[in-house]
Amino acid sequence: METESKGGSIKDLPMEIQEILKNMDFPVTRNDIIEQERKSEAIQDILRELGMLPDKKYNSAEDIAKELHRIYIGIPA
Repeated sequence: METESKGGSIKDLPMEIQEILKNMDFPVTRNDIIEQERKSEAIQDILRELGMLPDKKYNSAEDIAKELHRIYIGIPA
């Protein structure tokens, strides 16, 4: 039996991404996030995942978590 999950919470993200997002000063754009990641020497997989985010402004870590959840499970934004 499948359990229902709305997802999209920052707690649902990999720890590496959680750490990065909790140190962000919001609002940010996708490019701001990627630049911050490069400075922190994030691993390529993390950079690739964050690079899939839609190019828009994010007001909180939860906004980013919701978008990443859509990407992970394949639901169009």
